[in-house]
Amino acid sequence: MEVTLYLPYYDYNDDAFDVSNNYYEDGEYIDKMSSEYNNSKDVVYNSILNAQNGTSRLVKGCDEQTYKIGSKPIQSEDKIAFSSSKGVIYNENGDTETVDNLISHFVNKKPFIEMVEFDDATSEEEFISEISLWVKEHNGINKYMDFKGDEWVLENEPKRNIHIRFRNKANEELDGILENCKILDIVDGQTMIIYISKFTLVNKIE
Repeated sequence: MEVTLYLPYYDYNDDAFDVSNNYYEDGEYIDKMSSEYNNSKDVVYNSILNAQNGTSRLVKGCDEQTYKIGSKPIQSEDKIAFSSSKGVIYNENGDTETVDNLISHFVNKKPFIEMVEFDDATSEEEFISEISLWVKEHNGINKYMDFKGDEWVLENEPKRNIHIRFRNKANEELDGILENCKILDIVDGQTMIIYISKFTLVNKIE
């Protein structure tokens, strides 16, 4: 199934930290981004949760437009934005996911496994940054596999909500959220096998 993937991210202030000429060479940039993410991830999570509950207010979309979701709760929500990438979703057997099967996951509200492939050529910079941070956190947890075991690693895997936009059989656009996704395996730089707690259909951002 061809989809557009969206990841929420914290819209960092460029003045929050300086980037020297050798920042990328030293490998410090991702470390700093990771630190900034850890300091602000609750803001992202709470803002997305508020949007799902209809209590959020303004969210800046990937097209730089600001969309009104609901009432105004907290000032910090203005910092949340979405980054996008074109992608393809496959089921756990490696076959292209179908609309019918995806809708059945929505009805069942049960965990399932998918393989998600994003298109590097259409990925926005922030999307790549969020994926890089996610993979770094995943690798950090998996260092404890031999010591802590599979169950501990899965329990402590970092989670992301992946928003998707796809077309149904009537060629209508639908929006949904792959909730509390955890990386189970990384096939390559653009393809991951993920555990999804449930799939939820949501109203389009208008």
